[in-house]
Amino acid sequence: MRPSRNPVDESRSESPLGGGETPADERRARTLELWSRRSARPLTEEDAREIDENMTGFFRVLLEWKAKKRALGDDRDRHAA
Repeated sequence: MRPSRNPVDESRSESPLGGGETPADERRARTLELWSRRSARPLTEEDAREIDENMTGFFRVLLEWKAKKRALGDDRDRHAA
């Protein structure tokens, strides 16, 4: 069983960036909010941008590996038959 995680509180109506956010701005604000709690130093907007890019890249690589593994598994199944 997975340990339960504390979700980000989405009940707040205000965004750390103020009004008129784009989805990327809002995602970056949530990134800043989440990772600031885990950082020993205050994080900047640039830090949030880098974290966002790094996390996106990390999950993109995981998805690529999964697709390659699936393709290899399909090839092995075809050759075994």
